[in-house]
Amino acid sequence: MRVFGAQCYAHVAKEKRKKLDDSGVRCFFLGYAKDQKAYRLLNADDGSIVISRSVTFAEHSVSKASKSKYTRLFDVIEEEESVEASLPDNEDIPAPVTEEELRTPPLRAQNSSHPGPSDRPSDTIPTRASSTPGRNGEEEWMVRPVRKKRGVVRYEQEFPSHRRGRFNLDDYEGDFDSFYCFSAEEDGEQASSYREVMKSGYKEQWLQAMKSEMKSLEEHSTWKLVDMPPGKKAVGCKWVFKIKRDPSGEIIKFKARLVAKGFTQRPGIDYNETFAPVARKESINTVLAIAAAEDLEAENVDVDTAFLYGEVEEEIYMDQPDGFEDEGSPNKKCLLQKALHGTKQAARQWNNKLSQHLVDQGFKSSTADPCVFVRVTREEYSIIVIYVDDLMIFCKTKEHIASIKNSLMEDFSIKDLGDLKYCLGIEIHRKREDGTIKMNQKAYITRLSENFGVENCKDVHTPADSNSKLIKMGQEEAFVPKYPYRELVGALMYIATCTRPDIAHAVGEVAKFCERYDKSHWTAAKQILKYLKTTQDLSIVFSGINKGELIGFADANWAGDLDTRRSTTGYVFFLNGSVISWNSKRQPTVATSSTEAEYMSLYSATQEAIWLRGLLKDLNYCAKNATTIFQDNQGCIALAKNPVYHSRTKHIDIEFHFLREKVASAVIALEFKPTEEMVADGFTKALPRDKHSKFITGLCMAV
Repeated sequence: MRVFGAQCYAHVAKEKRKKLDDSGVRCFFLGYAKDQKAYRLLNADDGSIVISRSVTFAEHSVSKASKSKYTRLFDVIEEEESVEASLPDNEDIPAPVTEEELRTPPLRAQNSSHPGPSDRPSDTIPTRASSTPGRNGEEEWMVRPVRKKRGVVRYEQEFPSHRRGRFNLDDYEGDFDSFYCFSAEEDGEQASSYREVMKSGYKEQWLQAMKSEMKSLEEHSTWKLVDMPPGKKAVGCKWVFKIKRDPSGEIIKFKARLVAKGFTQRPGIDYNETFAPVARKESINTVLAIAAAEDLEAENVDVDTAFLYGEVEEEIYMDQPDGFEDEGSPNKKCLLQKALHGTKQAARQWNNKLSQHLVDQGFKSSTADPCVFVRVTREEYSIIVIYVDDLMIFCKTKEHIASIKNSLMEDFSIKDLGDLKYCLGIEIHRKREDGTIKMNQKAYITRLSENFGVENCKDVHTPADSNSKLIKMGQEEAFVPKYPYRELVGALMYIATCTRPDIAHAVGEVAKFCERYDKSHWTAAKQILKYLKTTQDLSIVFSGINKGELIGFADANWAGDLDTRRSTTGYVFFLNGSVISWNSKRQPTVATSSTEAEYMSLYSATQEAIWLRGLLKDLNYCAKNATTIFQDNQGCIALAKNPVYHSRTKHIDIEFHFLREKVASAVIALEFKPTEEMVADGFTKALPRDKHSKFITGLCMAV
């Protein structure tokens, strides 16, 4: 049996390190892995859990474990400590008495068994002073003086200093914490607390924003000061600060918001229902496709302090906000009258308030998407899409839009943003002379490229390498989180789901390895970002080429996942010749044939088609005929129309056969399309450059 907390070194495979890197990672022994013959270790450098078989132990040094940023010190170093920022003396805790100290008489306590200064080669020890990379990508170190230690156990706290400006993330391998600090400083002017505001160079701007917020809270009668009854519990509150920028990155507003610490609310006492819907991206795309084809006017409005219009039904007490305490009643609490930001029920109460207002004005909520409202009369065709407090308004004339805005201003304070140009981080460009609306995220991609150090990369023309496939790490390999992998994948997923269907499959592939990843996965994720940088002007184009026509394409890549042998489903739908919905997803079960894999993908596409038909029906824009879905597998089409191939398909779950009913009832029509013309092919596998260019053309995307 190994000693708990023993210092050890986990071996790092050659392919996971560079030529001059250490062959092992210093760890502490925690126990044994549950599902395999391996050790469970704590990485001393970054605090991550490591599962490894190849481990060298140094149990004799358990009482002399060296300091780590993420672990509590195992020993009591009697003689020395580095002179650096540490916790105040009143937070020191007594050191545990060691067995050696119990055997040592009190008069000889000063003769510690630990090596003294005379046993060391010098009177100074190297202590990490800065985690910023040096000129050659190596970390800089500083030698600091030492002083007597007081015989207490401390928690190490190191806060790396950072230079302003851009960084190359390749220099940050093995220094993940520095990346977090670097990410936090992406917007150096932004404050994170009231205390930081008072020290900020933008103090006056932030204070003005806070006063504006307090004025708004008072106008809405958000709370009243009362003595809190005995037995009640008050929730806390804090200031949240945000710098709002335009698409070019210029500062347009300093915004301060007071939020309640809703995480302390108790279910059933302080809140009940919390669900509040937001518009789906497919709904937004569908409405934009209709607006382009029907030449609808499109404008955008924002509701100021939207949540404050929702009324609180429960009895909630809150602390007074920092910097604005009532001098005459500092001990009183705020009894909330309105759903302050941060409370669990705030979003729901606001959504109910706005929905009721629109219903009173004659709008009808869509059953497919409750955040899409439509009003149809002989003279008017109006659509409103809601995303929390952002409203996108589409009407036949400017007069109808003005009428809707006036009705909103009767109950809410709104900000008229004019023509729809920028919403939810997405840039929207309209050319009335061409009858087109283009949608992209160029500014976001530019900032993301700068943050991850690829703004000057060479052009990359495909998001993934078609000649190689990613596989997961072996369980025996030590997992060392060297890269900000999950952060990059999350940003890429946002882009892929909003405006870039051409990277959907590539992002889906790298997203499968967020739990355990290595350099090959990191390289693949960076290739997607480099591709986005190369093609940052590429946009989804909405036009009225095939007016009123909803069509789909469905495909599958049989057993494409090398780890699970599951297939990948890919489908895409077009309305009026514009892409409005797409998906690339690994199938839930293993398919025994390509026909079965295609059949399962067709099942998923049919589900989406039915939902889209319901949305279009609510928008009074439905197609009377069946929705055509193209497939490139004749066996799949035959199976969907008739119960053929019984011996080879009798194991298929009955839920997948519901599409056979939709085909029989003329809701869905299946047609064959050769693989060379299958648009959905790019959602199931990586394509070479020429086929990928054809894939982009098939998606009707353009610069």
